[in-house]
Amino acid sequence: MCHISKKTAYKLIKSGRIKATKKNCGLLHYYKIPISEISRLQKIRGNIYKLDKEEIGKVRKYYSEKLKKYPDIVFSEDVQRITGYAKESVRKWIKNEKLLGIVSKRKFIIAKDDLLDFLTSQYYLGITRKSDEHISDFIKLGILDEGGRRI
Repeated sequence: MCHISKKTAYKLIKSGRIKATKKNCGLLHYYKIPISEISRLQKIRGNIYKLDKEEIGKVRKYYSEKLKKYPDIVFSEDVQRITGYAKESVRKWIKNEKLLGIVSKRKFIIAKDDLLDFLTSQYYLGITRKSDEHISDFIKLGILDEGGRRI
């Protein structure tokens, strides 16, 4: 129903992030999770990286400062350094038109303004498996806590 594994559900129960009651039926042991908890979890998971206008402005200002030392046109290596993601991720973003870029002399070239738009896009903010750099940036911005959870 929530599209999570049994292991993830177990971790959520053990950490206290969702409430459940332990049940026994002979040799079978299981947890019963109320529908209200499931709907609450779906709501939290759906809105975890949706930022309001003020937060997006804060993110944009942060990345503008971070990009100041770079020229108006950056290469994929620069994007890798800024975001902490691998070359293949950058290539996929460009291929899927999430990040605007072109290929010149076998190198990806991205305009700094387009990169800034990408870094503040809902797509980038909602990446599930964030790089260490991405998490570090969000912690500095006060969007995530030290454990990587939304504040």
